[in-house]
Amino acid sequence: MDLRKEFINNQFFNLTVFALIFGVIFYDSIDALGFSYLDEICALLLLILFIYMVFSTKSWEFDKAFLFVIVVFVFYLVYSFVIQSNTKGAILTDFVIQVKPYLAFFCVYAMHPVFSDNQKTILRQLAVLCSVYVLIAGVASLFSYEIISYTFGHVSRIATASTALALLYLYCSDFTKKDKYVFILILATGLLSLRSKHFGFFAVSTLMVLYFNDATKMRFSLRNVLFFIVAFGLTVLVSWKKIYFYFFTGGFGSGREADNLYARMALYYFSIPILKDYIPFGSGFASYATYTSGTSYSAIYTKYDMNHLYGLTKSNYSFIADTYYPALAQFGFAGVILFFYFWIYLLRRAIKSYVGGFIKESVISILIIIFFLIECTSDATLTHNRGMFILMILGLTITHKAVAMSKS
Repeated sequence: MDLRKEFINNQFFNLTVFALIFGVIFYDSIDALGFSYLDEICALLLLILFIYMVFSTKSWEFDKAFLFVIVVFVFYLVYSFVIQSNTKGAILTDFVIQVKPYLAFFCVYAMHPVFSDNQKTILRQLAVLCSVYVLIAGVASLFSYEIISYTFGHVSRIATASTALALLYLYCSDFTKKDKYVFILILATGLLSLRSKHFGFFAVSTLMVLYFNDATKMRFSLRNVLFFIVAFGLTVLVSWKKIYFYFFTGGFGSGREADNLYARMALYYFSIPILKDYIPFGSGFASYATYTSGTSYSAIYTKYDMNHLYGLTKSNYSFIADTYYPALAQFGFAGVILFFYFWIYLLRRAIKSYVGGFIKESVISILIIIFFLIECTSDATLTHNRGMFILMILGLTITHKAVAMSKS
């Protein structure tokens, strides 16, 4: 191993430890003290490491997919300035927030970092230790909800923290039966959040980790079809209460007027006319269903008569970024297509690699894809600190397969 590669590996390990401790576990505690830029710092350090990697090679290696994503986001940045979707400051802030998760994934993917056996052991031990902290906070929150405000800010973040820890542990493990059970136990701490999404993800993860052990099991067969039907059925079963609340009593199919829509369903409801009215590139950065569209209140909410709905008003925008899919209206039909193509492309690669024998990495990749597709229904985790960390793990799993294949 050359010194450049060794330097990148060691610094990425240090960054992973830093991101785990300060960007996942204690992020909200630090944020409560008034400092909320830890994930941006992690992203910046990751970008610096990536730039070092690029300029330390004679050919200035730069992944084409990464370059395409950057071009797309810069295009939307210019487009947002042109149509004046919000103030310049708000547009720039939202640009950084939206590009950050893709930056995390592609930087890791392009650098091909590899952990040593000793580093993997340290990360596994750290994941277990941190999961004990999550467990204690989760149990304490059942008796005193105020505990959450000092630890994770909101009970839902217990679920996302346990997911990040479980995935990191599994990646750094040998994928033995014992490792799988430890993964399940760490993931189970998130059940204390009482989030139906996590119950569904936990059911799917447990079935996949225990069931898929060799490449032949990913092929099309009656057994696999039944497996996915059972997994999907369990997900719907444990999530039915929320599904019914949001899609039946909360908006669609309820027959209520827009004034009575819940904030989250209102965001879904009005994303459709926004997509139709701003063909094909959407309403632009900081215009809809994002944090900056609330802090610098977007004119979109007034235009579509949403500015009186609880949680979506100028004086109280607490629910304005409470989901992710509606925010795709900012990018229009073109952005919606690109978003889902990104996940479909990764899923196809994961399945092909699974058939190729890289089981652990492929299973983790598929679980992460499933996690985000579920999570985006009712949270903007993708653009948050823990979402960025999980996408770093996704970059590792995809990278590991590419490196392993190139050596074979």
